[in-house]
Amino acid sequence: MIYVVCTPQNKLDKRNRVSGWHFVPLERKAKEEWRELLAPLKDRRVQNVYASDLDKEAAYAAGDELHIPVSVEYHFRRFNPGKFHAKPMGVLDDSLRRVEEQWRENPDIPIKEGDSLTSYKKRFIANFEKLLDKESDCLFVTDVRSIAVIRDGFNTHSLIPNGNPVNVKKIFIVARKAE
Repeated sequence: MIYVVCTPQNKLDKRNRVSGWHFVPLERKAKEEWRELLAPLKDRRVQNVYASDLDKEAAYAAGDELHIPVSVEYHFRRFNPGKFHAKPMGVLDDSLRRVEEQWRENPDIPIKEGDSLTSYKKRFIANFEKLLDKESDCLFVTDVRSIAVIRDGFNTHSLIPNGNPVNVKKIFIVARKAE
């Protein structure tokens, strides 16, 4: 099993702004509330925490709480919103809707100075699928958009809010691939 949990909200998230590819520290209260969310995992066989370098603060807090090792890896980084870092979330959503139409013809087109659909799939989705092949149960810490993509069966359309929001206080479970 892979337990997927949303990183605690940072200062930008709380203001409904895009937290892109720049590290944004977490507030102490957010980390404390997040540790409470992880409590049910103490009774599970979770053996590792995986996260991107942008979510390392949350990953190390989870590792401390669950007393398990942490693996922080660049290739688990969320979709790169490029120039939209710290902009209002709606501005990014509008731009993603526009570029999504272009992606139907050419998935290599990047969002302004950020990821293309192809680069996101090659980096994040491909490496999450490799994580599915590992044998031990683990915790995966990531952002809301990435959870939506995972939850919806790697449907990249889920990068754009579609009326099916991610519950950030829920632990999602992804089953291993069947042999």
